[in-house]
Amino acid sequence: MSINKVSMYDVDSHIAEAYDSDWETDTDDVEVIREFMAGQGTLRILEPFCGTGRILLPLLEDGHEFVGIDRSQAFLGRLREKLSRVPVEARRRATLIEGDVITLPWPTRFDLVVMGGNCLYELGTPEEQEHCIASAAASLKPGGHLFLDNDHMEGELAETWRRPGRHDHLEPFTCEDGTVLKFESETIWYDAPRRLHRSRRYTTVTRPDGSSQTIDFIVQKHPPSLAEMRSWLSAHRLGVVLADETPERATYWARRDC
Repeated sequence: MSINKVSMYDVDSHIAEAYDSDWETDTDDVEVIREFMAGQGTLRILEPFCGTGRILLPLLEDGHEFVGIDRSQAFLGRLREKLSRVPVEARRRATLIEGDVITLPWPTRFDLVVMGGNCLYELGTPEEQEHCIASAAASLKPGGHLFLDNDHMEGELAETWRRPGRHDHLEPFTCEDGTVLKFESETIWYDAPRRLHRSRRYTTVTRPDGSSQTIDFIVQKHPPSLAEMRSWLSAHRLGVVLADETPERATYWARRDC
């Protein structure tokens, strides 16, 4: 069972709107994927943590076949709404699966598995993170590729992750209907040497009529290191063919060798 049992993305239906409009709008990784896979024809692509379709939709429109997995009902609902507006032929090439990537068996025989958008941060332990790398490897055809793009942290848990007290986690967001979302976080536990961090998250939803509700839940994070990500890829027969490692971010293209 995944440690992060409650998804912040489902505490209110407006979260998906904030995600789409404010948090996840970058498309640089989509262009990186397009460039790397250029000339390989129509691909069968799997994206765990597909969210509301930031990566899925443009690659679907390129003509590829896509399977997306996400545990958030709100995100998949928003993605289905978007899919209803694309041509029928493209819609038929998309399959959406609701479920937890830790407990759900992943489908197989894919040319490409996309693990982008800092998705390892959705998982609470290195064991869960490696489990997803192993699942990705098992989902690929021999010769298929994994795209892995995630922040990394070296050494002990950064001081910025250890600060006490309740503080803003994300910028407040005003939805189209006037609903205001406020996001706060409070550190409740950490293990600095293992880079484990647990926090209580607070989401306050203020409706246009002035009524307000605050929902709280526990989230655990594990910022992976470069060595961890490389070791997981190697352990599961994914050979790195291209790597871009900056002081904060790491992007890998890895090939399933057999």
